[in-house]
Amino acid sequence: MSIIERMSVKALPIETQNRFQAAFNAPTLGQYDFGTPAAPLAVNTQVSIPVLNPNYVYMIDRVSFSASIAEGVYLRSVTVTPEMRLYFANTSYALYARGMPGVNYKDNLEWRYWFWTGKKNDRLIVRLTGSLLQVAETVGVPIVYANLSMVIYEENNLTIIKRIKENTCPGAGEFYKNG
Repeated sequence: MSIIERMSVKALPIETQNRFQAAFNAPTLGQYDFGTPAAPLAVNTQVSIPVLNPNYVYMIDRVSFSASIAEGVYLRSVTVTPEMRLYFANTSYALYARGMPGVNYKDNLEWRYWFWTGKKNDRLIVRLTGSLLQVAETVGVPIVYANLSMVIYEENNLTIIKRIKENTCPGAGEFYKNG
């Protein structure tokens, strides 16, 4: 079943791909560490959308998450659940109050979330934190890679933008404005 949203046919899909890494024993001994919210690793903070247009609105539509190890191995090795968080680059303000936990792999998960920025030259940043224990299947694996991809729509229809900015657009999903 899909969530219905009203968007214009001219909404531009933006497909993003972010790859994160956790090296064994760095910085935490015995673990593959993606970093913590208080001390994120620079390698795991990436630009997801290079430039946000302050006159448009955006909707995160679909999210996929996986890692370079089998899902069963991943589930057995989680010590601190990996979590993806989205931020605006200009303010470092979190786009979504809660991070999206990577409790399991996700393939094309619907995650309807509208946002817009009133700031020029803003970017959407994605950060991954969490850690995994080394289990038997990962002995000899120096780095675990995690992949996050999103389909984000850029809406440029003025009628829809006006409704969304007034926070009256019907449909599911959360809404955030930065500006």
